Amino acid sequence: MATLHYAAGGTAAEVAPDGFNLVDVQYVSQVNALPDGMKALVYLGAHDGATQSFIDQVTPFLNNPKVFGFYLMDEPDPTGRWGTYASAATLKAESDWIHSHFPGAKTFITMMNMGSSTNPDFTNTYNPANTGIDYYGIDPYPVRTGTTTVDYDMIDRAVAAAVKSGIPIDKIIPVYQAFGGGGWTTDTGGKHVMPTAAQEQIMVDHWANLVPSPAFDYVYAWGSQNGDTALENSPELQAFFKQHNASTTSSTPPVTTDPTPPPTSDPTPPSTDPTPPTTTDPSQGDHVIQGGKGNNTYHIDNAHDKVMEAAGGGFDKVMASVSYALSTGSHIEQLSTSSTRGTTAIDLTGNEFGQTIIGNNGDNKINGGGGSDLLKGYGGHDAFVFSTALGPNNIDRIADFNVFQDKIYLDHTIFAGLQKGALSASNFHIGPAAHDANDHIIYNSATGALSFDSDGIGGHAQTQFASLAPHLHLGESSFLIV
Repeated sequence: MATLHYAAGGTAAEVAPDGFNLVDVQYVSQVNALPDGMKALVYLGAHDGATQSFIDQVTPFLNNPKVFGFYLMDEPDPTGRWGTYASAATLKAESDWIHSHFPGAKTFITMMNMGSSTNPDFTNTYNPANTGIDYYGIDPYPVRTGTTTVDYDMIDRAVAAAVKSGIPIDKIIPVYQAFGGGGWTTDTGGKHVMPTAAQEQIMVDHWANLVPSPAFDYVYAWGSQNGDTALENSPELQAFFKQHNASTTSSTPPVTTDPTPPPTSDPTPPSTDPTPPTTTDPSQGDHVIQGGKGNNTYHIDNAHDKVMEAAGGGFDKVMASVSYALSTGSHIEQLSTSSTRGTTAIDLTGNEFGQTIIGNNGDNKINGGGGSDLLKGYGGHDAFVFSTALGPNNIDRIADFNVFQDKIYLDHTIFAGLQKGALSASNFHIGPAAHDANDHIIYNSATGALSFDSDGIGGHAQTQFASLAPHLHLGESSFLIV
């Protein structure tokens, strides 16, 4: 059985308590923060071959011992009819480049079923012979409405079709269903349904009989997408996977992102740090808090306090009970509300470096600032703000965007040409690129890339500024120009 366990969309801190030890990451800072016993699967969403952009994206991760491999793309489409077109040749170029520059690193894609749940088909798509990719995720999701019973044999048929297409059993990665509801629809005319623990066990048993020793197994998904219920909201399935993962993992992964757990009251400095971090007290006025070496957690209840951390000072967190903006020049790896279960609206703003920024169940405004950030709003009606100059090193990933509740705020001075107020339908387009001169905000549904094109089909290239989950029912109503 697998000894590596991956839950898409979950941070290390979120998934580790349930025994997941292969973590979904996009940034080097996330990789370096992983504790011993955890490995990174770096999501790239790449499909154009070994371009300079691809090389620039991968190079910072090269030969990092915490990197297991690279998730090249989620369900590339070999025809271009249903999603982002990717040829076997371009994927092979990417996989070959990684293998030649990072010996031992693995490459991975999930497969798009070109047939149906009843008659799955992966022929003339991708396999080791034409791509050189190491592993292929197969993702039938049988718990759904629209069928008279749960058709668990959907898994057996999908595996048989993958093998027929040239993917050996030892290259197949099982993808377990752990979501239901929301806006998803199925090819059987129904909706996906969140599995019970008993149903999950049957699915896992099917997979164990078909693919007994995969390189890793994959749970889709930790966080909610498209309004669905997901693993993060199911204590029943979390308990199931905790037991499953513990029974197949040779060593239990750590359950926190810090080697030393954060204190429950005032932060206590690591023994190697002569300068203790300070819990702020608004009654004593503003503070400038100078951090030292080690992994520090700062509890902030005064918006005017400044936490200053130098580069290389460990993995440092700021946990705020008030709206808070990080100070320029401070190397903070994580900014979050003091409690993700809270309902008080708390606005969080990053600085010029990349951070993980986490809201709560209130109506938060989350602004990553500069750098490439991982943003997570949690519940409530959240607004994700983009107000800094666009560029290849300033692409934020929104991990849990809810099209029914959340908004994306675009600064009109950065997104030049867009008028303040609601985004016009004519200025929004779903596809890989603009299709007329008015298309300025482009959502690539196949990859999740969100881009700005200043002149539509004119001579200027589009610039990606965010990454969302693929296949969202996104529309112009999700945006506000401010």
